[in-house]
Amino acid sequence: MTPEAALASSAYPDSAELAARPFDELGLTYEQTYAHLPAQLAALDWLIARLPAQARVLDIGSGTGRPTAELLARAGHRVTGIDVSATMVDIARAQVPAARFEQADVRAVGYGSGGWEAVCAFFPLLQMPRSDLDRTLEQIADWLAPGGYFVFATVPFDAENHSMTWMGHQVTATSYPVDVYLERLRAAGLEILHHRISDFHPDFPGMGTEEHFFVHARKPGGPAVPAHALAAPYPHPEAYRGPHELTQHGWLAVEARFDREDIDPVVDALADNERVVDVGGGSGAVVRAITHRLGSCTTVEPHAARVESLQALGADGVTVLPGRAEQLPLADASVDAAVATWMLHYTDDPRAAVAELARVVDTAHPEAKVVLVQGSPDNELIDLWNRCCAPLVGQRPDHQGHLLTLAAEILAEHGFEDIALHPVAVRVRFPESGPHAKAEAAADALADFWHTGHAQRDQLRAALLAPLTEHFADGADSISDNGVLLVARPRRSH
Repeated sequence: MTPEAALASSAYPDSAELAARPFDELGLTYEQTYAHLPAQLAALDWLIARLPAQARVLDIGSGTGRPTAELLARAGHRVTGIDVSATMVDIARAQVPAARFEQADVRAVGYGSGGWEAVCAFFPLLQMPRSDLDRTLEQIADWLAPGGYFVFATVPFDAENHSMTWMGHQVTATSYPVDVYLERLRAAGLEILHHRISDFHPDFPGMGTEEHFFVHARKPGGPAVPAHALAAPYPHPEAYRGPHELTQHGWLAVEARFDREDIDPVVDALADNERVVDVGGGSGAVVRAITHRLGSCTTVEPHAARVESLQALGADGVTVLPGRAEQLPLADASVDAAVATWMLHYTDDPRAAVAELARVVDTAHPEAKVVLVQGSPDNELIDLWNRCCAPLVGQRPDHQGHLLTLAAEILAEHGFEDIALHPVAVRVRFPESGPHAKAEAAADALADFWHTGHAQRDQLRAALLAPLTEHFADGADSISDNGVLLVARPRRSH
């Protein structure tokens, strides 16, 4: 049965009408009190980083549509929200037109098996008896497609039909202790990937601190690496295009112009690591940031001149090793995290490079991970090279999503199955005065960056000048070099 047909046939028990009354009266007050719940926003970020492109997502107890449906729809997913409150449904339809909302009781809908890539349920299952709660958790597991995710939050306690005052309304609530919820979810056939307890004090008169229980669960099966929006466009090329060249002179032409917001997320991902290797040390920007946070880091760099320049970081805790990404000079399982930023498209064999990253990480370490950064689908620099330079030099277009997917597949084969993709912002600044001066400077810098000493360097510069002039004519002072942060971990059930 399709979601539309299932909703059309829904019935609403009397208990659903009772559950709806507080929310019909609260309306936007509920959103103002709970929409910025930090643990919920973190759970949504976790989910969005793992969902396949245009995933079908069911939001149970969708409320005003914010934040859940809004964030998921903004990420390009197909969201259906259901709620027992007609007021909430009306508000959600107005606030989040990109999603679909219907008034329905989760106990009465008749969705078929495997129809959703994800189900979210943030606190909607508290106003039903335990028999209905058990049945609903089993139904949700059945509705998930293989490999689908269930993100669930509730208030844990050991009581059924407990009368209480909440946001000025008398309600009857039912729940379980944490360990019972975990048992019920496992019994329904789900893997528990993560769970946590957090405290939240609602900004509402008379409300005290609430204990919240969040669970991330997954239905076994499904593709090892689903198609992700950040690895677009699809279809991917069948083979790697071969490496780009990068000279010291070319890098120096643009290095000072980079405004990098990708480094902090990389370092944040390593916050609980101790032994980290950075592959492709380059200018040292990433390895310096890692060492500043962790106290030490090893970097592997293939170019002799850069190895020599990086040696100056030794006093800060950086160990510099000469070597290639395809054959790292490190023992098996000798680090707990491996990092490679903007590196794969310079390797001769990205498959071998990623396999090496996986080889040197100790998967038994609780914080084991591989962290990569490559270009995103909205990267203006890569688009510029593909349109203007690739045809002139007779090379195939660059497809960073192909490299990300290739890396994810290899990492999954080596046990790093929990793969999350996050957007990161990078810009190349051109502060010169006026559009013409900016375009001239950009054409010079980028021609040297990509093709230092190339016989057609002047033609390449000329080919870049027209689109750059058009770009800067709108008042821009930078070109995006946006990226994707890939964090791969062994998937562990709890």
